[in-house]
Amino acid sequence: MTQQSRQSRAFWLGLSLVLATVYGLLAVRQAFESAYVVQDDARQHIFWMQRYLDPELFPGDLIADYFQSAAPLGYSGLYRLMAALGVEPAFFSKILPPFLGIITAGYGFFLCLEIFPVPVSGFISSAVLSQTLWASDELSSATPRAFLYPLLIAFLYYLLRRSLLACLVLIGLQVLLYPQAALVSLGLVAIRLVHWQDGKFSFSQNRQDYLLLIVGFCMVLCLALYTRGLSEFGAIVTRAEAESMPEFQEKGRNAFFLPGIRYWLDGYPGRSGILHRRTALPITVLAGLFLPPLLWLRPKSPIRQQVKAGIHMLTQLLLISFILYGLAHLLLFQLHLPSRYTSHTIRVVLVLAAGLAWTLILENTFRACQSWKRSVFLGRRRGVIRSVFLTFSQTVPLTLTAALFISLFFYYPLFLNDFPKAVYYDFSEAQPIYEFFAAQPKDTLIASLSDEASNLPTFSGRSVLVSREHSLAYHKAYYRQFRQRTEDLINAQYSDDPAVLLDFIETYQVDFWLLDRYAFQDAYVAENSWLQQFQPMADDAVSNLRQGATPVLQQSIETCTALPTEDWLILEAECIGAFAAARPSTIAK
Repeated sequence: MTQQSRQSRAFWLGLSLVLATVYGLLAVRQAFESAYVVQDDARQHIFWMQRYLDPELFPGDLIADYFQSAAPLGYSGLYRLMAALGVEPAFFSKILPPFLGIITAGYGFFLCLEIFPVPVSGFISSAVLSQTLWASDELSSATPRAFLYPLLIAFLYYLLRRSLLACLVLIGLQVLLYPQAALVSLGLVAIRLVHWQDGKFSFSQNRQDYLLLIVGFCMVLCLALYTRGLSEFGAIVTRAEAESMPEFQEKGRNAFFLPGIRYWLDGYPGRSGILHRRTALPITVLAGLFLPPLLWLRPKSPIRQQVKAGIHMLTQLLLISFILYGLAHLLLFQLHLPSRYTSHTIRVVLVLAAGLAWTLILENTFRACQSWKRSVFLGRRRGVIRSVFLTFSQTVPLTLTAALFISLFFYYPLFLNDFPKAVYYDFSEAQPIYEFFAAQPKDTLIASLSDEASNLPTFSGRSVLVSREHSLAYHKAYYRQFRQRTEDLINAQYSDDPAVLLDFIETYQVDFWLLDRYAFQDAYVAENSWLQQFQPMADDAVSNLRQGATPVLQQSIETCTALPTEDWLILEAECIGAFAAARPSTIAK
C-alpha cells in the first residue's frame, strides 16, 4: 500500500468515525434531557440491575426475577462489572450506545474494503450503516440486541480476513451477549465450507474452517446446556397455545400472528416477518437494491474490476439467515423470534451493497458529466461563448458529484425531525409519584393498571404487581402468574363488592394503589388493547361502569388518597382494606 493510499484510507476512516460520533452524541443529548428520560426497552432489561447497587431492592419480585433470569450471561456480567466500579446501570445504558456505534462504523468501513478496496466506498458503507443504526433503537436500547451489529460485522470482517482466533473470540462474545448472532455466524461458516467449482460442489480443504465450526458449535452447546437449568419460569409457549392466546394476535401485547402477507413481511410489530420496521431504513440504503444491475451493466469498467470475491458472502449471509428464519418458524419461539434472523442481516447486506452501489453511481455520474464536458468543448469553437461553456463544463462534473455526495451522507439525516430515532421517553411529568414511591420502604409493592406502572421500577426502584411493559407471554410459568395477577387486579379495581377488593389486598399484600384520574371511565378499559386481552374480566368491568355501578375502590378515593396529582392518584392499600371491610359484601344479596 502506497503512502497516498494510506492517507486516503485514514482520511475516509476518520470521516466515518466522526459521522458515527456525531450521531451518537445526538442520541446522548436526548438521553440526558432530564433525570426522568428512559429508553423504551430499558424499562424491561435495565431496571432490575439496580440490585447490583442495592441487593435489597425488588425482594421476591416476579418481574425482576424473570428479566434477570432471561438476560444473557455476558450482558448481565458487563453491567455487574460497571456497577462494581460505581457506574449506575441506567447511566451506563445511556453512554454505551455511542461507543457501540463508533465500533460498528469502524468495522463497517474495513469490512467494505475487504469486498471493494476503494476508501470512499468504505466511507459510504460506514455512513449508511450509521444512518441505518440510528434510524431505529437497536443501539440506543443498550439491551442485548445493541451488541448484535458490532459483533456480527466484526465477525464478517475477520472471517474474510481468515483470522481464526478473532472469529472464535467474536463467536464467544456473541454466545454471551446475543446468542442468535452466534447461530447466524456459525451457519455462515458452515455454508462457506461448500464451494461450487468446475461444475460441481466441493468442500473446503482448510482445517481452520472446520475447527472454527466445531469450536463455535461447542460454545453454543455449552450455553444451551447451562441456560437450560437456569430458568424457573417454565417451558416456552407452543405454536398451538400461542395461536389461541389474544396476546399473540394482531392487537396483542406480543403481536405475532398478523393477517395475510404481513405475517411473512412485517418483522415489527409482528415479529414474524423477514423485514425490519419500514421507518428504520434511510433512503440512502435503498441504493443497495441496484447493485446487481450496476455490476452487470459495466462488467469491464476499471472500478468494477476491483470488486473482490468476498462479495459472495453477502449472498451466503442472506441464505443462512433465511434458513434460520425457516427453522425459527418450525420451532416457534424455541429459537426466539423468526424476524431476528433476517431483519438485521438484510440491513447489513443492504448497507454493504449500498456502499458499492453509491460508489458506482457517483463514478458514473462523474464520467457522464465528463463526457458532456467534452461534447461542449467540441461543439463550441468560437469566442466568449466557447470560453464560458468551457469554464462551466470544467466545474460541473465535480460540483454535481460533490453536491450529491454531501447532501446524501452529511445533511440528509439532519433534515429528519426525529433523527436519531433512539426512542427515549421523557416522563418528567410523573416526577411527584416517582419521588413518593422512592421514599417508601424497599419492599413496597404497588398495584396499578396505569401505563405509569411500567416506569415505577426504573425511576422509583419499587416493585409493581403487573405492568403492560413487562407483560411477556413467552414463558408459561411466568405468564400464568402474571395473567392471574392482572385478572385479579381488574376484578378488584372495578368490583362493587368489598369482599373482592379485600381478598385481593390480603392475597397479594400490596401497599399502594396507583390510579389514573380517568380510570373509572368505561373507555379507559374498553379502548385499552392491553386490558382487552384479559377476558371476561375487562368486558365485565366495562359493563359494570356503563350500568352506573360505582366500584368500591372508587368510593375509597376521598378517604384513602395519599398523594393526589393532576393526572394520578396514589391510594394506601391498608386504608382501602379498612374501607372495604367496613362495608357489607354484595355476595349474599
